Amino acid sequence: MSYRPWIMSSHKRPSSGWLAAVLRPYLVRIGPLARDRRGMSAVEFGLAAPVFLAMLTPVIDLGLAFSQQIRVNQAVEAGAQYASSNPYGGTSWASAVSSAITNATSLSVNPSVGSETCGCPNSTSTAIVTGSYGTPPNCTSNSCPDGSSPGYYVTITGNVTYTSVMPYSILGSSATLSSQAVVRVE
Repeated sequence: MSYRPWIMSSHKRPSSGWLAAVLRPYLVRIGPLARDRRGMSAVEFGLAAPVFLAMLTPVIDLGLAFSQQIRVNQAVEAGAQYASSNPYGGTSWASAVSSAITNATSLSVNPSVGSETCGCPNSTSTAIVTGSYGTPPNCTSNSCPDGSSPGYYVTITGNVTYTSVMPYSILGSSATLSSQAVVRVE
């Protein structure tokens, strides 16, 4: 007798029924798992969360940049407030205004205090019209076109470099945020 009985009894190979009989206990366990819907929302969340985070990161990055811009504006305003309440006094005054700017925020602001200039307020905009009032400025003998007296003005600026959280941000890898204030000092 041969060890391959299917050859002798029938000239056909057995069907895959024996394979199905062997796998049936395992398939019986897999079937209910395939029909089970518990945990489907967790799988969907796991697939969708990276896409949502990738879409929200530039928005968060832009919000952080606006927040830092506001802080730079506030620091320059603090320097302008100091400049307007303390008399003008040369280089030590300028360094005191710069200190007021840097102490007003935790950012690494680069302050700049311009020299005192004489000028008149522009009647059509907020700009200051400077003229040839002498060097150093001499505002005592001149009058402005609108009849008011000219004043001494100082331009105060501050800037900081914003580094983006993500390299593909709307702002690029870094951006310079700056603010400027013109204040009248007497």
